[in-house]
Amino acid sequence: MHLTKNFVVFLFVSFFCNSTHAQDSTYIKDYSNKLLLRVYTITKFNSLSIENKAQDLELILLPNGNTNLGLGFNYKKIGLGIAFGLPPSDENQRKYGKTQRLDLQGSMYNRKIGADGFFQAYKGYYNSNPEDFVDWTSDFFPQIGNMKILSAGVIGFYLFNAHKYSYRAAFVRDEIQTKSAGSFLLGVFGNYDEATTDNGFVPSEFPDEVSKGFNIKAFSNVALGVSVGYAYNLVVKDKFVLGAAVIPGFGYQHVSTRNLENKVESNDQPAAQILNRLALGYEHRLFFINLTGSLNYRTIDLKPYDFNLSTGQLRFIIGKRFN
Repeated sequence: MHLTKNFVVFLFVSFFCNSTHAQDSTYIKDYSNKLLLRVYTITKFNSLSIENKAQDLELILLPNGNTNLGLGFNYKKIGLGIAFGLPPSDENQRKYGKTQRLDLQGSMYNRKIGADGFFQAYKGYYNSNPEDFVDWTSDFFPQIGNMKILSAGVIGFYLFNAHKYSYRAAFVRDEIQTKSAGSFLLGVFGNYDEATTDNGFVPSEFPDEVSKGFNIKAFSNVALGVSVGYAYNLVVKDKFVLGAAVIPGFGYQHVSTRNLENKVESNDQPAAQILNRLALGYEHRLFFINLTGSLNYRTIDLKPYDFNLSTGQLRFIIGKRFN
């Protein structure tokens, strides 16, 4: 797969479907029939930590982060946004290395049913905690330019209190929550994660003893399960809304690993993940401001290692609705 080297394209497509299920107008105002235009910045990441529990050591591997600028709209059943990443400076790449990425996300929200999906392909990572392994005094971080992570996933859910609680009021803003309310959620999830390197996840600057403690060069994982969670919108003085959703999931996963000697092992085990979403919105007479963040945290337990994968984003939005 060819990944763009100098800029990032982030595509967000969402279909906001109407429903015959009545909403309580004293709790929710529906503005989906108005044209919503937004300008936003977005920062996304796909990180990995590998913990050797026997030796109490942990490798933290991160991509070189960047901020994207975007434009988007919502109108009735459809919304579209596209953002382009600013080229990193030479100093930034010297310190954190080069990361090539393709990062896509889509969603569909009915009043009672919602779904979120993502596809991420990253190449180029750096180790953010070298001082835990060596006496590191350089002003740049150890880098693994050939390290790749491919992640894809989807989560669907059902809202039990959709007539008083609006998921879209916190995270889309084509509805407005006028009174505080929350809802339990029930859903399903599926994920695929794959991480590969040429010579292991330990940077070449580290001594051989560290590599022996992390004798692995690749792994892949398929997970399926059920999610149960809760979401709540807190409304303050009709101007501010604080929205939060916590959706843990449990199920089954199949894991395959390859060590430095190219020996492959497979394992079936319980799966666990948690999706956290947070939003802070301000409603002005002429415009609105929204700050949203999400984190999908997944874990794989394969003795003596724990693999912890995190997919997330932080978005700042300024928008306006038009008749």
